Amino acid sequence: MTTISQFLSDNGPSRSSLIVEALVAGGAKPEAARQRIARVVKPIRRFPIPMLPKREAFLYLEKDRNTERFWQNFIRDLRATNSIYAATIDGMIARFGLVKSDQFAAISGATVIPQSGQLTVEVVAKRLIKAGFMNEIHDAEDGRCFSLVPSLAIGNPAGMRARDMTERILLDGLREWSRKIGLASYNSIRIRGDTDLKPIGPFAFDFAGPSYLLPLQGTNTKPGFIVADVFAEGRLTINEIQFFIRKARVLKSTLKNAGVLSIIVAESFTGEAMTAGHAAGIMLATPNDLFGKRVGEAVTSLCEVLKDAAKYASSSPERLTKLLDNLFDIEGRSHNLRGVLFELVVGYLSRRNAMSLDMNVTARDPKTGKTAEIDVQAITHQGSAVTAVECKGKQPGGSLSLAEVETWLKKIVVMRAHYGVHPYLYGAKQSFEIWTSGTIDADALALLEAEKVKRTKAPIDWKDGDTVLALARDDKEKGIADALYQHFIRHPFAEASKQLEADNPPEYALPSLDMPYPPGVAPIPALPAPTAGCITEVTLDDELKAAE
Repeated sequence: MTTISQFLSDNGPSRSSLIVEALVAGGAKPEAARQRIARVVKPIRRFPIPMLPKREAFLYLEKDRNTERFWQNFIRDLRATNSIYAATIDGMIARFGLVKSDQFAAISGATVIPQSGQLTVEVVAKRLIKAGFMNEIHDAEDGRCFSLVPSLAIGNPAGMRARDMTERILLDGLREWSRKIGLASYNSIRIRGDTDLKPIGPFAFDFAGPSYLLPLQGTNTKPGFIVADVFAEGRLTINEIQFFIRKARVLKSTLKNAGVLSIIVAESFTGEAMTAGHAAGIMLATPNDLFGKRVGEAVTSLCEVLKDAAKYASSSPERLTKLLDNLFDIEGRSHNLRGVLFELVVGYLSRRNAMSLDMNVTARDPKTGKTAEIDVQAITHQGSAVTAVECKGKQPGGSLSLAEVETWLKKIVVMRAHYGVHPYLYGAKQSFEIWTSGTIDADALALLEAEKVKRTKAPIDWKDGDTVLALARDDKEKGIADALYQHFIRHPFAEASKQLEADNPPEYALPSLDMPYPPGVAPIPALPAPTAGCITEVTLDDELKAAE
């Protein structure tokens, strides 16, 4: 007859129902098998924290505790019981086992608003931490984060930051794509990073927007919703999309007066994941599907670029200009993409006079604990001098504001303290620069000039868009200069204005709003005020109230 100890030795840790099945198959009666489970003693252990449905026990030998087989078997059994804990762990695995706490709610599959019969995000997080599946960590740069046990996690902070930035850019593109095809209400779409991104129903998502498409409308033309979660890297498995399927199914039953289109975006999916997703009624998309192969591949490669931005910025200009040209096709209103790509340009232009180049360096004041990010750090021969460059990529026609300059000047205090205790830069001459692709506001420029006179030990300097463009041209970097002009410097409205002046000589100039109309020309009548029933701009809160 099979013993419990023998079963656990051969098969590893297991839930009690599987052990009972094995004992019954070995000749024991079901009730006797359950009694043997209830009376186990050392070296057999019962996991003390209830994780399985109906408080089913999870048994293991003392020697197996915290081994890789322990965790793998535990999550296997959680998956088999459709546990919310399994969905959350697999959502974490899809993010390489490391996420910022404010993104945990979306990938957990748990509710952020209490619902009858559903565990909330807070409860799930506390239980997983107590069980040892997950750790809560605090980092000066990334803040509060959650990390799975080492046997389930392969991520690191640099990779997490690269994925997060790439996913925000991907969400920018998804928002623009949705606007262009009328998938969701144009001005009401919210994405990760927007302060007013709200839960849809009881769940958090990376992307949410009301939709007036006829198949999604509820009764009395109440809007439906488009929701999405995105993953910049990796091939998602059937297990790793379960958290999203769970959210989609519960949401369908929660919002009874509105339809919901659920989209999950990832680099790729396994065949099993595609089958399960389609069976659950969710849309599975890749960047290639949304933006075409050329742009999609550029988005996918961006994550790897950001993991070692300095190395990429120092590579061939052709690679950088190709990335610029491909990615700007998906840019939305957010500055995520423009800021990242301008940093790469600044890094490339800074490399010539530097012995070494670093990007996205975290400076820390040892006394106060305050941190500041150094976008580009250029070090000269033998570390005799170091220049920290702040990068401000702007939309064409944008400008560097006084508030941005004031914020940068405060960061210099942290950076100087950081260099003062640096292992090999403590004696280096320090200088600080701020580069922008736009112009500099008059009050910001006045402050920079006044501060430059005062700061002699650690001088400051700046470059506006025209200066950066001139630097690229002086270095005969035609590809970089052309990309800068095309994507950062050229202002479509300014060019249109020049063309308008060329097409309309002074004697035939178009009247301005405050000019009297020429004799015989009737004024354009004012637009009528909106009447009852007209659709005006609505907020996401308005749509949620209507749907609920």
